[in-house]
This record gives sequence, C-alpha cells and structure tokens, in this order.
Amino acid sequence: MLTDRSTLTQFLIEEGRRHPGATGELNSLILDVALACKAIAKRVAYGALGGVLGAAATTNVQGETQQKLDLVANDLFLRANEWGGLVAGMVSEELEAPYLIPERYPRGKYLLLFDPLDGSSNIDVNLSVGSIFSILRAANPG
Repeated sequence: MLTDRSTLTQFLIEEGRRHPGATGELNSLILDVALACKAIAKRVAYGALGGVLGAAATTNVQGETQQKLDLVANDLFLRANEWGGLVAGMVSEELEAPYLIPERYPRGKYLLLFDPLDGSSNIDVNLSVGSIFSILRAANPG
C-alpha cells in the first residue's frame, strides 16, 4: 500500500479474501452505493451553483418537506443501483412505495434501503448531511 490507509475497494477485496465462498456481489453493490454517494457529494458541493437548493413542492413518507436535492439524490441512488442485477428492490425515504426494478434489468438477491440525503434541510445553513443505507438479503431473490 502507498499509505497506512485503505481505500474502500482495498478493504472489500481484503475482506473477500477472508471469505473464500464469497461471490463478490455484495462488494459490487457496496461500490455501486459508493458511486451514488460520490455523485451526491458532487451535487451538494455545487450548492446554489448547481440550481438544486431550496424546497420542492412535495413531502416524503415522514411528512417532511422534500428539498430539491433530496429528489436529485434519490434519483442518483436509484440509477446507480437498479441496473446491475444485484438488488431485488429498493426502499427510499423519498418514495411512498418500494421501488421495483425495471423489467429490462435482472433482479438480484439484495434489498437496498436508503435515505439518500439525510439532513438535507441543513444544507441552507451549511450543516452536515449524509447518505444512510442498509443492505438486506431478499426473502425471494430475483
């Protein structure tokens, strides 16, 4: 290694080596989630310049006013994870119902649950935000 730190990819590969029967599918899904998080971070960094600040005219399942960036972040999460054949479905705080994988994509053995941009109401006052996710094994894969 070049430093005393590991990248996410290095960590996942090293963990995979400790589990000889691992298929790498979970690693791939985690990397897809990381890709979505990086894209969201880029949008957050652009802030007002990106035209994504402010409230949208909708509320989420918690009854909270959705921010424009909530909707952008949700779309980035869905698009980054729907196509790879790793998830059977997704649930987001920003959607009223589970997101069904489009027919054109294969379905996998995991469920992805997420809040794409937790704390989005803090953006206007420059407080921290982040993405929260959980990966579960689907009861009926595919």
